[in-house]
Amino acid sequence: MKRLARHILITSALLCWATSFPCAAKDAVPAEAAAQGNDFCALCHPDIATTIANDGQAHKTDVSCEDCHAGHKPKSMENIPYCSMCHTEEPHYELEQCLICHRDPHQPLQIKLPKKAQTACLTCHEQPGLDMAASPSYHSSLVCTDCHGSHGYMPECMSCHNGHSQDMTEANCQDCHAPHKPLEMVFAHSDFPSSFCAQCHEQAATLLAASPRKHRDVNCASCHQQHGRIPDCRDCHGQPHPETLHQKFPSCSECHGIAHDLE
Repeated sequence: MKRLARHILITSALLCWATSFPCAAKDAVPAEAAAQGNDFCALCHPDIATTIANDGQAHKTDVSCEDCHAGHKPKSMENIPYCSMCHTEEPHYELEQCLICHRDPHQPLQIKLPKKAQTACLTCHEQPGLDMAASPSYHSSLVCTDCHGSHGYMPECMSCHNGHSQDMTEANCQDCHAPHKPLEMVFAHSDFPSSFCAQCHEQAATLLAASPRKHRDVNCASCHQQHGRIPDCRDCHGQPHPETLHQKFPSCSECHGIAHDLE
């Protein structure tokens, strides 16, 4: 009889103790997880923990598991958060269906781009879109993913374009051409190889090669710093003749012919 009474007393005490912590019993996230942080979650989700550690970006440094996953099954069925819980107030975050590109929130910048992702790209990369609109070229007719097949991928120009000469390298392309406005060419230096120019401007190159004049030895970019720029002869030569002669013949070419084939 005494043994039964003792058993009832102990059971009653345990029940009283267990019900003295109502918050812990109702917490969506177990108290142990909140206390131990991400390490507790990693006990059951080691692969996800490794992914976040390697490539979690801000999801690794700025938030914990419980910041996003406020509950756990079966107690809480709403344990997968919406991106919009945190990502708001910028044009990119107003797009729907985030997971089309950001397929794994645990490595958010490992982006898998759909074939036609133009709108999504331009909400973050606004300047390339503005450049292509302001300077139309064949590139303007393409969508971002035609060149950038994966996020951060920078294609080589010569994977699509032939070089202007056999000795041209990939680095030479961007000396003149900005990829998003390729027809606004600016030559980065005066010793730019004239052989590159000759591939398109064959007649000028042929005339210069046959000329005995000093212009033959002058680099193309010394006179043409920008593509299509025709310099004034006086930029280099000043006004070498008497004023009366210049008044009578205001254009140097009237006497000297064209700059590539001086008389």
